[in-house]
Amino acid sequence: MKSNQVHEVVKTGYAEIARKGGGCCGPAEEKATTCCDSAAPTTQAQTASRIGYTEEDVTGPAAEANLGLGCGNPTALASLEPGETVVDLGSGAGFDALLSAEKLGPQGRFIGVDMTPEMLERARTNAVNAGYARTVEFREGLIENLPVASDSADVVISNCVINLSPDKPQVFREAYRVLKPGGRLAVSDILLTQPLPRDVAELATSWIACVGGASTEDEYFEHIRAAGFEGLEYTRKPASTVLTADLQDPLWKAAVELIGEDRIRELSDTVFSYSITAKKP
Repeated sequence: MKSNQVHEVVKTGYAEIARKGGGCCGPAEEKATTCCDSAAPTTQAQTASRIGYTEEDVTGPAAEANLGLGCGNPTALASLEPGETVVDLGSGAGFDALLSAEKLGPQGRFIGVDMTPEMLERARTNAVNAGYARTVEFREGLIENLPVASDSADVVISNCVINLSPDKPQVFREAYRVLKPGGRLAVSDILLTQPLPRDVAELATSWIACVGGASTEDEYFEHIRAAGFEGLEYTRKPASTVLTADLQDPLWKAAVELIGEDRIRELSDTVFSYSITAKKP
């Protein structure tokens, strides 16, 4: 798919998730297979707990913004400090925004960027309801062309979104641009140990499931370093259920019919959830 086609497919898919009020592993009555590495479809709170969020995170003021999306906890990975400015690439309904706002305090600032109007609407409402409207804002835009001033952020975070971009090198160049010297990058994302077969990668379904556009580890890390980042560190864990959490879900029906359930399960063993940090010198 061309870049504009990818953006439209992703926007449409996540608009539907925003309207339903849930994705990934919950709620059970409206399952959607998206970024998820839990063992089986379950609630948003359980999903968030399994990928690194605390009990307080999933039951506190940010709970209403948890749609069950994500593949890690970049807010913890970033070690946020009071008074910092954070930019979130693909901020969704604002779950990471509200968790960050609590850590950043009244002098901090959080800027979420998302291209999906339905997600932005939910995020703004959630920020108001949680009492963070003064320190948290959400801007409509592409992560390849951030509506954020250069050298203005202390931290750039992202949670299972960069894999959706058709131009990942540009995403990391933009992240580098908006960070202050010494600024930090903290990303949770889905990467592959080997490229997906072309027929699988080109399925619209696989893009919404956060694997169709996923890069291999070597490619992804090279994009980060080429943008100018240094000190890259990472951990990873298997995320095979990104592809197999619920193969009967309507979202995956076309993929199963086209390439077969056995082949999908085989490919799922190449999918990993990464937690990545780097710094702008």
